[in-house]
Amino acid sequence: MDRPEPGLIRWSPNAGRDLFLHINLQHHVVQLHEPTGFANKTKFDSRKLGKYDELPPLTTFDWSPSVPGLVAVGTSTGVVNILRVDDNSNAVLDLNLKMSRTCQAVAFSTAGKLAVALDRVRSDNCLYIWDVNRLSTMDTNAYGFSSVVPFTDPIDRLEPSVSVSSVRFFEDNPNVLVAGIKGQGLRIHDLREQSHGSVIHFPTKCCNNLAIDYADQNYFASSALDQPGVMVWDRRATNRQVARPSYNEAVKDDELPWGGALRLEKAVRVLTQGPAQDTNTSYIRSIRFCRDKPGMLGVLSRAGQLRILDTRHEYVEPSNQYENSPELLEVARSYEMDPFYLDPARHKHEKIVSFDWITMPSPIAQARMLVLRKNGNFDVLEKPSFTSEYPFKLIPWQPPHRGLEGNEPPEDKPYPWLPGENIDNLNLLERISYHQTMDFEIPQTQEVLGPFLTEKSLANKQLFGPDRANLTAVVEDAMQSDVYTDLIGPDGFNRISNLNFPEGYSTTAPIAEKLAALRRTVGERSPNGLNTRGEPLGQLERHENLLMKLMDRSNFPREAQVILDHTMIFRAKEGYLFNYRRNQQIVADDPWLKDMWAWITGADEAASDGGLMSHPLDLSYMGVYTLWTNDLGSKPQARLSDHSHAPDQAGWERCLNSINKKLGLPKFDGVDTNRPHHRVMCLEMCKWGRNYDADLIDGQSISSLSKDASVWHTMAAAQALFRGDTKGAVQVLKQASTDHPELLFVSLALQLVGNVTQEPGGGDRKNKNNTVKEALDFDERVASKTDPYLRAISSIIATGDWLTIANQRSLPLRDRVYVAVRYLPDDALTAWLRAETEAAMEAGNIEGIVLTGITDPLVDILARYVSKFGDFQTATLALSICSPRFIDDVRAAAFRTAYRAYLQRHHAFFLRAKFDVESTKRSKHQGRPTLRPPGRQIALRCVYCDASTSLHTHNNSASNSSNPNSHLPGNASPSIPSFMVQHAAAQQAQAQAQAAAAAAAAAQQQQQPTSGTSGGGGGGTTPKIPIPPPLPPPDALQLPPAAAAVQSSKNPFTEKMVQAGISCPNCKRHLPRCVVCLEVVGMPRSDSSGPGGKEGVGENSRSVMMMGRGGRGPGTTGGGTMGSLHGGHDPHQMAMDTTNKMAARFPTFCLQCEHVLHLDHAREWFSRHQECPVPECRCKCNFRANPELRYR
Repeated sequence: MDRPEPGLIRWSPNAGRDLFLHINLQHHVVQLHEPTGFANKTKFDSRKLGKYDELPPLTTFDWSPSVPGLVAVGTSTGVVNILRVDDNSNAVLDLNLKMSRTCQAVAFSTAGKLAVALDRVRSDNCLYIWDVNRLSTMDTNAYGFSSVVPFTDPIDRLEPSVSVSSVRFFEDNPNVLVAGIKGQGLRIHDLREQSHGSVIHFPTKCCNNLAIDYADQNYFASSALDQPGVMVWDRRATNRQVARPSYNEAVKDDELPWGGALRLEKAVRVLTQGPAQDTNTSYIRSIRFCRDKPGMLGVLSRAGQLRILDTRHEYVEPSNQYENSPELLEVARSYEMDPFYLDPARHKHEKIVSFDWITMPSPIAQARMLVLRKNGNFDVLEKPSFTSEYPFKLIPWQPPHRGLEGNEPPEDKPYPWLPGENIDNLNLLERISYHQTMDFEIPQTQEVLGPFLTEKSLANKQLFGPDRANLTAVVEDAMQSDVYTDLIGPDGFNRISNLNFPEGYSTTAPIAEKLAALRRTVGERSPNGLNTRGEPLGQLERHENLLMKLMDRSNFPREAQVILDHTMIFRAKEGYLFNYRRNQQIVADDPWLKDMWAWITGADEAASDGGLMSHPLDLSYMGVYTLWTNDLGSKPQARLSDHSHAPDQAGWERCLNSINKKLGLPKFDGVDTNRPHHRVMCLEMCKWGRNYDADLIDGQSISSLSKDASVWHTMAAAQALFRGDTKGAVQVLKQASTDHPELLFVSLALQLVGNVTQEPGGGDRKNKNNTVKEALDFDERVASKTDPYLRAISSIIATGDWLTIANQRSLPLRDRVYVAVRYLPDDALTAWLRAETEAAMEAGNIEGIVLTGITDPLVDILARYVSKFGDFQTATLALSICSPRFIDDVRAAAFRTAYRAYLQRHHAFFLRAKFDVESTKRSKHQGRPTLRPPGRQIALRCVYCDASTSLHTHNNSASNSSNPNSHLPGNASPSIPSFMVQHAAAQQAQAQAQAAAAAAAAAQQQQQPTSGTSGGGGGGTTPKIPIPPPLPPPDALQLPPAAAAVQSSKNPFTEKMVQAGISCPNCKRHLPRCVVCLEVVGMPRSDSSGPGGKEGVGENSRSVMMMGRGGRGPGTTGGGTMGSLHGGHDPHQMAMDTTNKMAARFPTFCLQCEHVLHLDHAREWFSRHQECPVPECRCKCNFRANPELRYR
């Protein structure tokens, strides 16, 4: 068996004892542990009961199920040591062999027998059976083996002159064992047989890691050293007469070995390097069956991959069932218990080296594994639940919820929640919500939701120890009706209610106003603006309350639920992309989100034209904390010039001094510091996107107040005070005292404190300041609890401590960072910025962008923000500005992938393409995009021969040898997609056909016969001069010589069709016809203006065009479908806009019925219909599952 480092673990083989064993191979110690409390993925409690020191170098071990504390250890010399590990006695009994060789496996039976598997030697047996049952009668209170007589000879010897690699006893029959014979197979022995012959033999190479299913002893598993597969065997396969016909057919047809029930060729992942071919290294390290769940198998690879295989019996018709017949198994589900086993950072210390199943005190609890990490830590891994998640997997939670919106409304009815439409019929919206699919009938509630409620109730219960929970009672309580009501609410899942909406809600156009109207209708979660402790709410709490208003309520009517379910797609349709000022308007309902985009707007303006670049640094989109700590992120070379090294502290100051001068920033005049240029830039970062003046609208704290409220004036005064302008703050308060007399005292107190502060003399000034504060007797605790700026001014007057202002969480984070940067010393500022950044990352506070900028720490903030509120759209757009240009994080790529998939699901293909283009532009670094361009999304294949329509190459042509691109029109680049080349070829062929027609007409006029006399009056005619056909231009498309020879023998015009991209180069069949006008797509149309500017009418002109001619002759109006729609001088045709003219040649395909239409025809047809234009086809090509989203 393998030797995993640093050791091995084994749970007690006796289900009645809650113990586990840890063998430390590094320190040669065996320790016995007892679980004492919790056993879940977050906490595992245990205590040590005993240990055995000076463990010999072992090759295998086993734990006795009948005698507590008895462990058998095999060594490489053939000596088997029986250890007692429960009394700290270090007692040992030796079982000596006749001939020394490696002991490869040991196994205890429940009847007190010990099997020892040995390596091969000549003239001796290699499977010894010892009777150690007398050890079960020894006094457990005695110390060691003092009263035990040593063992002499085994009671049985089996398997002569073979190598026995593994052995196991069956628990249901302790006299029967299975042994793996190297190079031969598996043999099942009955020790009661006197002949010592094997009862059953299964030829196989899978002779190692034997494991028997505790719950169904008919099945046992094994593996090979040099293969990553696992075989599960059925011991009932004694002969073919007792096997059912389906099993015999599987053995015959599927190459299943006789006796096998399941064959897995790759049970674990195969690494690139192969294992060494010896007994100490193998693909599979161990196999263990779960005692509580039948057929549940755990497999551990040498790479640390731990996989659970949940097997079940294959279905067999009742009429084909045979008694005692072997049965086939199948894997119902598999689980990866540690998905990060290939992560190099985790692999070094957290690799799983050993595992065993925990015997649960009750089968109600979920199956769990105890694993040993490479660093020596114990962890508990729970098997993911399938039954508890199954009810929720019935619902497509990812929007759009196709087919779950109830009955579709009539197509001619307007949707009153859309912009510019009126309410005509509110009953139209009263359809069943998709949320109601989880609203079960009362008799079905316990049956469907029972597994979920059970798992939820057992999530945090003690399983072991004296305080273990009564799991049966816990489950019974969980199934009560009150628990069910607490889970889904008294009204069930999103029941329709009569919620009243504000006036004008349905006609409100922007999504921001609709969300704001909904929030006003729901009401405030904290009407007084105070938390449960009676303190003012912080900015983070205010933001979470704002977003949770609509998440807490679930009884919205249909028109409101549409807005909540599809907020991101509505924002995308309003232009929520990379126009940062427009983004502020789109998210105006969320002031915190609006302020984030305002900061990004300022950062973008500052970084434009290299405003934040100074050799060798590029500080674009960095935040206060990352700038102050000189953190260049995970891709530092992206922010450095080519072949440059990161500057030291003095170099940073020089670069920042240059940038500050370029931006025209004033010098720092705050606290004494060693890094003044850092502070100047940090202060500027705090002001990006905001104007600090008296007219500033701070929606984060006073969005519901009018401009006449006193908070406007206190805000302006506080921000002037933060900038160090005390006189300006006093002036603002004095002017406001006319309308708000309560501010007069504040202005006088601030003026008095400011005058003392500005007097010369440090010590006297400080004493006078303290005297003034004592005389004022100004208590900051009586300050306003609803006005954060008045509270800040009061704190300055009362304490003069700027750190108090920086820690006042009711202020916006921008203002707090500004105060900290201006007034805190260097060391205190570093500690404060680090603490605030960590808090923002932990809480998902998007205000933290001022600290992190768009750098790696912002990914942590947005990841937490998305996990709370699900707004991955904002996270994607914000991170796409600098990812992957400056940021290397897999989560940023995951956000991008999820958002693109979201747009695809909503059929917003244009929005997705626009996002791809714009984000690729913003990923450019040094002129090159860092985003990998998406793969080609258009591939044309012939529907007849299934051949690609890409152009043929002339490898055997001399002309192509000199010019490999000569087969492309105009020597185009071979990187151009084939459909673009064919479109250009069609235009070339059309122009050539027109020129050829004109030349032919002129030649025909020159060849007309003329009458006259010559000399003697003899009559005659002018001879016809043969005119050769015009030569093709050198850049015309050509076919390979072989194909050209075949083509020339057929229709002479087919070559031109191939050259124009109309016909397939392989089978020569042309493109499909438009099902509306019945004309070949890609050909010049008879109902639209051609290159010559004439109107083509009639069947004759269409025939000429199909032959490659570009001219248009006179003719009568042709019949057919298009004759009635666009024939002659139809006024509608005359009024066709430029867009439809440009779209006339482009084909569009239905991916379901594969019918083809011209794009303008498709637009006109599907503007009035959903079904395909083909009468026999019933495909709803234009079906819209969510008509309220206006799919077009």
